[in-house]
Amino acid sequence: MWDGQVAQEDPEIRQARADYICVRVTSMNRVDIARFEFDFDTTWAAFFTDSKLRIYSRYGGRDEREPESRLSKSSLLQTMRESLDAHQMARVAATGGAGAVPPAAPIWHPEPKSSTTPLDIPLLKKGHNGCVHCHQIREYSLLQAYHDNRFQRELLFTFPLPESLGIEIDHTHGHRVARVRDSSPASDAKLSTGDIVIRCADVPIRSDLDLRWALHRLPTTSERVTLLVERQLANPGGPTARSTEVTLSLPAGWRQSELSWRKSSRSVPSDWGFRGAALAKFERREAGLPEAGLAIRILSIKPRGFAQALGLQKGDVITRLAEDTRERSLDRLRSDMLRRFAPGDDVRLTVRRGEEMLELSGKFPAWFTEETTVP
Repeated sequence: MWDGQVAQEDPEIRQARADYICVRVTSMNRVDIARFEFDFDTTWAAFFTDSKLRIYSRYGGRDEREPESRLSKSSLLQTMRESLDAHQMARVAATGGAGAVPPAAPIWHPEPKSSTTPLDIPLLKKGHNGCVHCHQIREYSLLQAYHDNRFQRELLFTFPLPESLGIEIDHTHGHRVARVRDSSPASDAKLSTGDIVIRCADVPIRSDLDLRWALHRLPTTSERVTLLVERQLANPGGPTARSTEVTLSLPAGWRQSELSWRKSSRSVPSDWGFRGAALAKFERREAGLPEAGLAIRILSIKPRGFAQALGLQKGDVITRLAEDTRERSLDRLRSDMLRRFAPGDDVRLTVRRGEEMLELSGKFPAWFTEETTVP
């Protein structure tokens, strides 16, 4: 594990840890997850707090790439140094760390509570015994929201990526802008390469995960967000940096990201009604299909859900979603559909059925699951 190999064994990390009292949590059963909120599909996360558990920073997180692609020793050290500096300043000023940033209400509970643990999720408390793992918190929260008639597609997309706003983070630092993508909200707002994000809305930023948490907790009705950045200046003999506010517009769908890597995606209440698998190259040749592009064969069908809505049959090979023919796995195809469609939206698929190419269309089905427990 990354935390064992780097955070515990590396001599620089070990030296930095000497200024902290370190606690390793291996069971989430009674952790206050309203306060210690992080992406529960993540393999590892750390919080930096004072003695009253007021949070200075959070570190960790991942995306659809390799599990450690957003982590580095240097960025962890950067966050540790900045958190310690913030703690020293807070002690001098006799103020709390991040106490001004209140915990958000979890999705299975409509109002904030003074303390919320996984065992406060009714389905988890009823259906789970033993150690609670992070992904199980996320899965049970999705199922609870569905069975409480509160599920909506927006709940699938947590901890938005800065890249969705055109911000590529330098992961050797943690919250410095490595690149601003062209024609993006970040470029429109004149964010610059080298800017260091130090606040997002009301959240102090000392890591990539801090920035994602700040974006995560924005109200769903938000149309823009303000960043405070430290901008480097080419000013010989004068100040080398200054603080600048930039305001980014939040376009439609900005929270969305790839879901297929998330273990919790197996508990999304979507009734697909079919199983399938991408064809290998020899299977494509045998079927007379191109060696590249979308080709997913339907292996089994149940007369329900998405399969019934579009009229899929066993043996069909899906070759196109609307106009999209990109090659991908079944999990990625389902992720794409969850990102593009809500219940009642029109969906078009092109399938190879025998020797014919057919276009199927229908309505994306209503959310549905019979599950009340997770593995």
